[in-house]
Formats: sequence, C-alpha cells, structure tokens
Amino acid sequence: MSLVSKAKKAKLDLAVYRFAGDLPAESYASTEYELSLVDETDAVRRFFGDDSEWRDRYFEYLNDGYVGMALHDDGDLMSYGWILTPESKRAPRALPDSICDEECYWLFDAGTEPEYRGLGLFKEINRVRTEWILERDPAAPIYTDTGVDNVARYGIESSEFEPYGTMSLFRVELPGTPLWKWGRWNRHAEHPPMPE
Repeated sequence: MSLVSKAKKAKLDLAVYRFAGDLPAESYASTEYELSLVDETDAVRRFFGDDSEWRDRYFEYLNDGYVGMALHDDGDLMSYGWILTPESKRAPRALPDSICDEECYWLFDAGTEPEYRGLGLFKEINRVRTEWILERDPAAPIYTDTGVDNVARYGIESSEFEPYGTMSLFRVELPGTPLWKWGRWNRHAEHPPMPE
C-alpha cells in the first residue's frame, strides 16, 4: 500500500457567522450550572480525563493558546467550547491557518453532553464565551462556524450570530507528517438553506 493511499483527505464546507447582536444578560439555559475556564492542564484532566484522545487534544489546545470553557454541575461536564484568540499560535484543525492573521476571536469545538441536550446549553456556551471575549476586548470581531449541513446553525443564529459567508477547507494527513490544510473564506457568499 502506497503512502498516498494511506492519506486521510477531507473537504469541509462551512457556514461562517459573525457576532452582531447585543449580548443577552440572562442565561439561555433552562437549568443551573457552574462555569469554569479550561485554561490549564488540571482543568483538562478534571473535565476530560476519562477520554485520553480528547484529553490529549485539549492539552494541545492549551499549548496552542486556546481558551476553553466548561459548563458543569459540581464537576459533571454539561457543555464545553473553545476560543481561538489573537494570541493563539495556530488555527485549529477545522480552520485554515490564515485565520490567525485576522486578529479576531473564533468560537470552535463546542459540544453538549447527550444527557444535557435540549436545555439551551449550546446557546449558553456561545453566550458565556462571547461575554468573556467582550469583557477582554469590547470591540473584538468574533466569529464561529459549523458544517453547512449541521443543525447547530439554528442555535448559532439564535445566539446573536449572523451569516458571514462560507468557507471551504481541504485537509490532507499522511502518516508521520504534519497536517496539510488550506482554505478559502468567501465572506460574501450566501449560506445554503438550513438543514432539516
């Protein structure tokens, strides 16, 4: 088997959004939670220690200068999300490296644990990350993205983000080599119809 045939290739079509609303003061969540920054290895171990793949990836996130946030119930993880900051060293896997030249903040890699879905926590993790950014830099440009076919688009748009073009990202991974990726952000492209 040739090295090229072992390559992992992917093309991602992303809907990009820009924060353009007024940050609501009240929570979107219909349940109580505690908020913690995931900005050191102990916090990664606390929330993701049971899964070595994610734990190791999030250790890399810390090394790359990303900031994470976790919504939890007495340490029981409910929802989480990460932030690329202007100080971050490189873009995450799902974004082209040119994003780091934008001097912006980018919300990425958010998720809600299955048993906590339907409680508004995805919108809430977007709200608390945006609030953290605006407290740090009130004029900050803030973006996020998701796959064009991802129902998360509904939650993004209802948490004060508006469509801001589309992005195509191409990734190639060969065994034993760094990830190669390149992309194109068309800021004026209309989003495709919402997924059902």
